[in-house]
Amino acid sequence: MGSSGADSAEEAVRLLLHEAQRLRYRIQSLASVLRESNSGVPVVSPDKAKTLLLVSRALASISGDIASKHGSPNPRKSATEEDQVSSYKEHRAGWKSTWGGPIGNTGGFHDITTLSPMHFTRRVPVNIPDYFYVTPALQIYSFKIFRLNENLNWPLHVYGVVAARDDVDSNRNLLFCRSRANYQVLTEKDPFLRLTGPSCAIQAKAPVDFEVELKIKYGTESQDIAFFCSTNHHHMHHHTAWFPGSSCDGELSLQTIGRAVQATVLGVCVLEGGPPFEYGCRVACSLSSAELIEDLPSNQVVLLDCHGEQIPVESDGYLTLSRNVVTAELQGTLKVVIQAYAESGAIAGQGDVDFPSQHCQMSRGVCFVGNSKVEIVVAWSLLVEDKLDIL
Repeated sequence: MGSSGADSAEEAVRLLLHEAQRLRYRIQSLASVLRESNSGVPVVSPDKAKTLLLVSRALASISGDIASKHGSPNPRKSATEEDQVSSYKEHRAGWKSTWGGPIGNTGGFHDITTLSPMHFTRRVPVNIPDYFYVTPALQIYSFKIFRLNENLNWPLHVYGVVAARDDVDSNRNLLFCRSRANYQVLTEKDPFLRLTGPSCAIQAKAPVDFEVELKIKYGTESQDIAFFCSTNHHHMHHHTAWFPGSSCDGELSLQTIGRAVQATVLGVCVLEGGPPFEYGCRVACSLSSAELIEDLPSNQVVLLDCHGEQIPVESDGYLTLSRNVVTAELQGTLKVVIQAYAESGAIAGQGDVDFPSQHCQMSRGVCFVGNSKVEIVVAWSLLVEDKLDIL
């Protein structure tokens, strides 16, 4: 097929995906309207409204099959700034028409999810409600900025938001969020955002929407550049979410866990031997039974990495972690690794604890890092199928 034929096929796929997404938004909006009238009296039965929502999810699955079997537009192809802004506005308008205001009962576009990763941690296995269930969920590893255009140079003083939305809660689940006063410096050697989320597991039974709104800090706020504004409608069979931009490209590295539970690392505390982290430390998690994915830069979820920096410690001796929530495999093991840095930057000591995954309750483990005894506490919880079930 010639280049013109390839362009035509790519345009056809893009149009098909776009129309499938528009139809999905309309069906979701109709289901929300029919669920309740202005007087508060249901117009149709909850079962019929739920059927419409299931149809919309089927459309999302169909669009995913189209993208995987026939190829979606080349993610490496840079978009113009005008196309980038237009696409983001369309995404925002679609969200508002479906979920915004009183119809979707989810608040505003920028509202943050209130779902907890420990909603039912204190349950016992024999007393778990039927709306607890095991489902695919995403493990988020890293977000990388790369391929700067000729108008940008390293380092970049970056702030803004990277967020995810799933079908359980259409509000933002923040992966990265920094104000202008708390910007992060990205360098060519270290172009990764310091992620602080998600705040609860991101379910992947249906495609997940990712949103990126990043700015570069310059002299004054009026001089700042909104250099990255992009979205990605992610399907679970991909291990990377691409964000083509006019100023640079972004790459979100992730993995789909087929039978997922939520693990919240509540604390890392030195019990005996004094602080072993004079020159910094690194706390990370990995899934011992997860399949090796070759195109991932790392199969570890970094919860804290302070090299040559003062370690943030609470008044009770616990380390302040940058991230807490990890998606674990129900039949697997979560390994928590703690490393202490030496003045030279080398690893001076290391300890780790393996936690078999649980449906609920809490786990405690102890390891030695050098001569110091360190305790790790993890809270477990299954996921909720529908936000309405717990409201």
